[in-house]
Amino acid sequence: MYSMSLEEKIFDKIFSSGEEGVKRIALKKEFPGTDFDKKIEEWLKTGEVIIGKKANTYYYWHKDNYFQYLINSDAKFKYIYELLKDLQDSFHGLSSSVNKHVEKLDGRLILLMDSLLTNSNQRYEESVSKPEKTIDLNTFKLDFDLSISKNAGSIGWVALSIVRNDLCLKHELTEKQFYYYTKELIDQFKNNYELSSGGEEGIIIRGLLHGFVRCL
Repeated sequence: MYSMSLEEKIFDKIFSSGEEGVKRIALKKEFPGTDFDKKIEEWLKTGEVIIGKKANTYYYWHKDNYFQYLINSDAKFKYIYELLKDLQDSFHGLSSSVNKHVEKLDGRLILLMDSLLTNSNQRYEESVSKPEKTIDLNTFKLDFDLSISKNAGSIGWVALSIVRNDLCLKHELTEKQFYYYTKELIDQFKNNYELSSGGEEGIIIRGLLHGFVRCL
């Protein structure tokens, strides 16, 4: 039976706290005697964990949960978000003759919302049609899992860009072909993988770029 490591337990505690977040002092009390600050600092640097204050008390949030917390608690942030959503909806109402230009602008709006949380320039991989070059999905899965195992960090996460480099080199795939098969793989084996937001490239889920993956 799989047993979570100490780092995974701390990360899971932060993630499961939802948009309410978890108090820093409470988290330290729950995991005494650990190199707590060092582990948290690593996640803060990658943007997976956000630290902030509520009523003069420090809290930790997972990045996705912090986004929801800001929407529900920060009127200015919510106004900007709703304004961008209105612009996005209006772009979708434009005629098909400018549809390609709309898609580019639409993507930039999504990246702008993501940058409000990560403060970094990011790009994402849009859905693509089935590529001409074909590869057996089981073969793709085998090499996909192998790349994760080889490159994953201490808590199992690895950037999709790293996995892409491995598989594109081995199977002579383009970037779009890689993400087509990655989406097919994750759709078919939902219980085998977990995606996390962030990174420089990846798959868009509910308007957020998910550029990290790990095996479950």
